[in-house]
Amino acid sequence: MSFLRKKLFAICIIFFAVELNAQPYFQQHVAYKISVSLNDSKNELNGFETLTYTNNSPGSLTEIYFHLYPNAYKDNNTALAKEFLKHGDLSFQNAHDSLRGFIDGLDFKVNNTAAKFEQDANNIDIGKLILNEPLQTGQSVVITTPFYVKIPDARFSRLGHTGQAYYISQWYPKPAVFDRTGWHFMPYLTQGEFYGEFGSYEVQITLPQNYVVGATGNLQEQSEINFLNYKYEQTRNIKVFEKDLSFPASSSQTKTITYKIDSVHDFAWFADKRFHVFKSQVELPHTKRKVTTYAMFTNSEAVLWKNASEYINNALYFYSKWNEDYPYDVCTAVDGIIAAGGGMEYPTITVIGKSYIPYIFENVIVHEVGHNWFYGILGTNERQFAWMDEGINSFYEQRYFYSNKNAEKGNTLAFAVPFSSLTGVKDYNPKEATMAEAMLSVGYYINQSLSTPAKDFTTLNYGLNTYAYSAVLFEYLKCALGDSVFDLCMSQYFNEWKYKHPYPEDLQKVFETLTGQDFNWFFNDLIKTTKRIDYAITNVEFTGKFSFDTDRKKIYSVEIENRNEAIAPFNVSTIGENRIMETKWIYGFEGKRKLKLHATIATT
Repeated sequence: MSFLRKKLFAICIIFFAVELNAQPYFQQHVAYKISVSLNDSKNELNGFETLTYTNNSPGSLTEIYFHLYPNAYKDNNTALAKEFLKHGDLSFQNAHDSLRGFIDGLDFKVNNTAAKFEQDANNIDIGKLILNEPLQTGQSVVITTPFYVKIPDARFSRLGHTGQAYYISQWYPKPAVFDRTGWHFMPYLTQGEFYGEFGSYEVQITLPQNYVVGATGNLQEQSEINFLNYKYEQTRNIKVFEKDLSFPASSSQTKTITYKIDSVHDFAWFADKRFHVFKSQVELPHTKRKVTTYAMFTNSEAVLWKNASEYINNALYFYSKWNEDYPYDVCTAVDGIIAAGGGMEYPTITVIGKSYIPYIFENVIVHEVGHNWFYGILGTNERQFAWMDEGINSFYEQRYFYSNKNAEKGNTLAFAVPFSSLTGVKDYNPKEATMAEAMLSVGYYINQSLSTPAKDFTTLNYGLNTYAYSAVLFEYLKCALGDSVFDLCMSQYFNEWKYKHPYPEDLQKVFETLTGQDFNWFFNDLIKTTKRIDYAITNVEFTGKFSFDTDRKKIYSVEIENRNEAIAPFNVSTIGENRIMETKWIYGFEGKRKLKLHATIATT
């Protein structure tokens, strides 16, 4: 999710009595088949879910924990309601029941036999399915349940509707992740995101015929593909977009459309009768495979959305270039209300909120499309290690704006924090803006370590630290190693851990294995603490000696002191003739140290 428009949980991790940290890596698998129908007069979903759960863990399971995310919107006792109250937002506390939402109608069966399901005593958006018999290693069970969702108003968070515009995310009964550290079931919150098991989805959606739908995965019906092509032809011929945002009447006829996809850990869909449609293609840099892209939008900010296909395509190209080619066949961005921030990512699809200006619009699209790599393919635990998702993705987002000369230009800072004038600087480029955002918390000593769980960040620091400061640290790491070594390490990390659940130590191990260096200074000092890098030049002396290469160079003795606790590498540059003459990277040290540096001088 993009911090540029306000990033606003209690995390509950239960460990088995046996220590799972020592276990070899394993990963569960979930294959979903879901059928759901939308009632747009009552704002309701009626669904039926069949999932095949495969236990790849080294031990047997007697229960499976489930997320029931729509229950977060049910009453004032949920973790989400308490989060709103904690941040001084009373809108949910005072909301009428008609604006709230929930999930019920559950009737779980395991292998066609009724099974006991218990809701968590403290969080009604968590439940536990008691298996009728232990699920052994390597075995699978088929779990079924009907479910009903009352869709909340979209003014609160991610799931919701605005009139007859629907943003359907975190909407179905979903097994929690069980990995080598145990179960990861957690109540829904706005600050902090998600952690899901990889698997496959086949989802059938029934709704009135004149809705335009964007969803995770590949659309199966040719008739619906033809409908989107028809909407595209209509859209591309519009000269001036109207301002009308009223909803047309719903068709009396319904349609059922199907989406399929493999190797993802979530599914979301969005439906609006007012959507215009742009359709495009992008050729990926390595395999030259072509990906179909869609932009679906209303009249709200149609002038900005006219360029959406270009932004989506460019994001797919550059992220593919630096990591690995986008593995899916389609990528979609939709226009919508997203109360949890400026945009929100789901596999192959993202919803984009109000952007106001072209630079912000491109920035959010690039960031959210980029999450297909850092969240979608590398499925980290965002609640516990938000920097592995938001931070690394923000680094590549900024790299995009630095590398793409055709990208929009603008100043993000005024949109990121309300007191940007504290810096006294205007008209930042994207990299400078990110640096300024990062330094706001670090410079004023209000930052928290990046290893802080998402729920424990202050609202300000969740954005400034998790997004901006993390991005700055990874840019710093890239500079210290050099682009080629850094890219080699990140490529290895991506290929080794794609479609898996990496932890911080897994990323560190890749860097250390490929370089033969110790990276505790980065992954411990800079990630796990609030230690800062603060080296100072305390003395400079000319040694009276010269070196002779192609130029005549003076040799200086430079005394440098580490004034902080972080023992990180740093660079020293010599400047002459109004330019940087030479830059030297120095490995970190404690205390003071004298170094010999060369400075080119004019010869006579």
